[in-house]
Formats: sequence, C-alpha cells, structure tokens
Amino acid sequence: MQPEVSTLVPRRMERAYAWIQILAAALILILAAGVLKIGSAPYIAFAFAGSFLIFLRTSPSRAEIAWSVAAGAAFALVYYLHGGLLLPYFGSEIGTTGGFLGMGAVEVLAARMALANPEERPASLRRLLDAALIPSLCLGSMIAVSIAAYLTPITYDPVIYDFDLKFGGPPSWVVGAAFRSQPWLFSLAGHAYNCLPLALSACLLLDTRRLSRHSEVNLMFAILLLGVAGFALYQICPVSGPVYLFPHDFPSHVPALAKAAPSPLQEVPRNGMPSLHVAWTLLLFWNLRRRPVLAAVCLGLLVLTILATLGSGEHYLADLIVAPPLVLAIQSVCSRGDAVRLRWAFILGAAATLAWLIAFRTGIALSIPSGAPVWSLAFLSLALPAGVARWAKL
Repeated sequence: MQPEVSTLVPRRMERAYAWIQILAAALILILAAGVLKIGSAPYIAFAFAGSFLIFLRTSPSRAEIAWSVAAGAAFALVYYLHGGLLLPYFGSEIGTTGGFLGMGAVEVLAARMALANPEERPASLRRLLDAALIPSLCLGSMIAVSIAAYLTPITYDPVIYDFDLKFGGPPSWVVGAAFRSQPWLFSLAGHAYNCLPLALSACLLLDTRRLSRHSEVNLMFAILLLGVAGFALYQICPVSGPVYLFPHDFPSHVPALAKAAPSPLQEVPRNGMPSLHVAWTLLLFWNLRRRPVLAAVCLGLLVLTILATLGSGEHYLADLIVAPPLVLAIQSVCSRGDAVRLRWAFILGAAATLAWLIAFRTGIALSIPSGAPVWSLAFLSLALPAGVARWAKL
C-alpha cells in the first residue's frame, strides 16, 4: 500500500530542512576557520582538536569516523584554496591537523542531530554541544579580548611592571632570557601553553563526580564560569603583557620606567589580569589531584604554563598571583558540600581576588616593600586559597 501524498510531502520537507541544517553547519565552520585562521592560531586549532577527542567518546561508527576525516580534509582543502594561513607554532603538527579533524567531527555530529528521530534528537544535540563547548569558549574569549582592546585604550601595564620589579629580575625577563638560552625549555613550555584547550576537552571526558570524596564538582560549568568571570575581571585592571609594553626590550634588556601610571597602549590583546591560562590549569590540577597519574600530568602542565605565560611576555607575575583566589571562588560555586564552608570559601576567594585587582588599579600595591614582604604576599595568595579549599573540602 502506497503512503499518502500528504504524508510524503512533510517527510520530504523535513529531510530537506535537515540537509539545509547540515549545509549551514558546514558554512559556519568554514567561515570560522577563515576568520579565526585555524591554520596559524593554536588556541582555536587545539580547541577543535579537543572536539575530535570528544567525538570519539560518543562511540561513532566506522562510517562516521570516515566521514569526519573526509569532512576535515574537505575543510582543510577549502581553507587552503582560499589562501588560509598555515604557519608553524609549537605543536602545529597536532593542532592544525587535529583542528580540521575536529571541524569534521562537529559537522558529523551536526548531521547526526539533524537526521535523528525526534526521540533521539535531544541526546544528539547534547553530544554536539559537548563537542562545540571548548571551541565556543575559545571563540568567545578571542572576541572578548579583541573588543577589550578597543574599549580599554588605557592599560595598567606600567603599574604592573613597576610592581613586578619588586620581585627582582623582573620574573618575566628572567624566564624569557632562560627561554632564549634554552630553546628546548621554550619549546616544551610552548607546547604545554598551546595545548590547554585540548587538555580542557580531555578532562571533560572524565567523571568529575568521582574526583573528590567530599564534594561533587561540575567541571564543565567551572571551566565556563572561570572564563566568563575572568574576562569580566579583565576590565578592572586591563593589561597586555611586557612584550607589548616593551616590544624592543623584552627579554634582553630591563628598561627603566619614567612613570608608573596607566597609559595608552596599542590595540593588542588585553590578556589580563588574571591569567586565565594559569587559572584553568590550576583548576584542572586541583580537581585531578586525587588521581596520581593525572595529577602528575596536570602539575607538569601547570608548571610549564606558568613558565610559558612569563617567558613569552604575555603576562606579568602579578597576573599569576591573582589566579589562585579566583579559582577558589569558582571552585566553591561549582561544588556540592557543606553550604557554610562553601559560602566562606567563595567570600574569601572573591575578596582576595578583588583586593588584588583594586590594589593594582589604585596603585596601592606599589607601596608594598620589595623583597621578602612582596614575596610573602605572593606566597600567601597561593597558600591561603589552598588552605581554605582543603578546609571547605573542595
């Protein structure tokens, strides 16, 4: 018995609409690859590489894996034919290749959702959102940082630089000089710095409910909230980094500063403060510290990221000091446990974060004596959040 025409027409329209969605997803990915220069931008390339990792966790069929590889190759070809930049960077062999594979994986997941039955569509949509989460976060951060360059023409780089001088060195110049004399260390730290989005995706695959014996942590929400909060805090004391303040002196020469006051800076990314790279890696280490192997990996990633943020000239040591109390505040919001302790952990973390930012913005931080006093406060900014976190059983 032939189906009625009235039944066939809606089905054909639904099918056509599904293919329009699939085509739209492909066009969006192509546009994103071109605008974000996926062949030369490690941040977005490693983010999509993480998408491919998450895609593999969805138990795809062999056909879906083949289609994702084919779609990734097609995206790479279109990118190349339209003159897309392909530049080397630390880990580019993994990042660029994985980035295009991730784009192909997102396209396959979009097709799976569009062609799914109504009952299966919510689950398919959830898998697509999981795979697109970190690329969306990185895309949002890149847009936010670019907009901030226009909205905050005045930065506090001279103030933060003067504060960093109190540590002797200053630290960014010390690590930067070490990178120049030890290229292997620069390469190792650069690989760790660039692969952060991939590390975030890998950790999202873990069952975070089993990371702590005392509390349940929504790691996905914590990662997102940390990004949003960090970019909001950038507006209190915007800085770009020593390599932008002294492009001709870093790291070979420590220049003298005529006046430690906010001043205009060219339209370059406003990277802090705080340092979100350090904050994210610290968040991962804290939540994986009970798993010996993963804890060791995350600790290594954290140490190398700290070195990379300083040695690349993208951050001052002051940016890193603000990260631990911010992570404490975010961790307390995204955890389940003793409500009173979590509330106090949030209050202390948020208060310490804002205290540092206000001290830098107002210049009060410059009144801290050099040497032991400033080093003691820097240590306290790490030790206090760690102690409060243990007390709150985070």
